[in-house]
Formats: sequence, structure tokens, C-alpha cells
Amino acid sequence: MKYTDEIIDRKTGEIISVSSGDWLTLAELAEFLSCGRRKMTVILKELNFLQLENDGRYNRHRLADWVTTKGWGKRLHCKGSQYPFDVVSPDAVLWLIERWEEAVQDYQDKTYTAEIDAARESLQRFQFDRDRSDMTVQMMVCWLTDTLPELTQEKIAGVLDVTQQVVSKFLKTRSKQLSELRQMKANMFLP
Repeated sequence: MKYTDEIIDRKTGEIISVSSGDWLTLAELAEFLSCGRRKMTVILKELNFLQLENDGRYNRHRLADWVTTKGWGKRLHCKGSQYPFDVVSPDAVLWLIERWEEAVQDYQDKTYTAEIDAARESLQRFQFDRDRSDMTVQMMVCWLTDTLPELTQEKIAGVLDVTQQVVSKFLKTRSKQLSELRQMKANMFLP
């Protein structure tokens, strides 16, 4: 998306539009980097380019404060939409390109262990056998927790290419739901 800055020419008093370059949304950045959105989010978080924010209802990955302070990104809110979005400047894209391959390699070294590969393969086999390609991240977290209870939150995050905070959030929700179901079951058998 092209962005322009409007400045006043002090000699003529006219407003002049100056192009500030072609800025990319995070979805466009993922496509540009030939990477899935979830995987890109995890890698950008490792580079401290994104930070996790909670607005009371949702956890969102937004540009880190240093990125916006440096002028490499903008946090935008689309009118009529409840979902904010971020864009990054051409300078930020160049900075990311310089560090991308090393960051991807570090991520893969950390998350592509034999245990994580086996868990990922097991999940994919389940999805294929049961025709469940539509599983949400929350469903996949719960399935992995139930099926492979020895996996840590960090390893589950590696299997799903999400952050550990996302896994923690879904496990807290699951724990709360199970507790409520146990309470309902106990109340059913009371005289």
C-alpha cells in the first residue's frame, strides 16, 4: 500500500504530497517472505519486532514500540472495523530481509526436534484420517494436550508454529471449561 506525507511548501504555500514508499501489512509481509502467517509471527516475535498485547478480550501481536518509534511501522485502525492492523515500511522490510534467514534457521533448530516432528506428524495423520483439516489452533492445542500429555507448552507451540503465550491462553480456557464441567457433573448427582 502506498503511503504519502503531505507537507506545505513554504515558498508557495501549496500542499505537496511526498511518497513515503510502499508499506506492507503483516499478511502481505508473510507472502513477501514466502512464509505462513503464524510462522512469520513467531519469528518476528523472536526478533522482538512484534509484541503480544492484550486488550481485555483478545491477545494480538502488534508491532513493537521500538519499530513505531523508529518510524518503521504504523499501527492503524480501519474505520468501521474492530480489528486493528499494522503496516511496515520499506526500511523495515530491508532490515528483516537481512536477518530473516538466520532467524528462520534459529527457529527451526529450536522447534524441529524429533519429538516435535513426531507430534506434528501425529496431528497431521489424525487430521487426514478424520477429515479434520478445519481444526482451529485451539482445537489442535487441546488434541495435542490430550493425546501427547508429555509435550510442554513450548513444544506444542513449536508443533503449531504459534507462540507459547497462545498455547497458554488456550490451555487456561480448556482448564476452566473442564473445571466447570466437573462441577456440573458433581451437581447433577447431589440430592
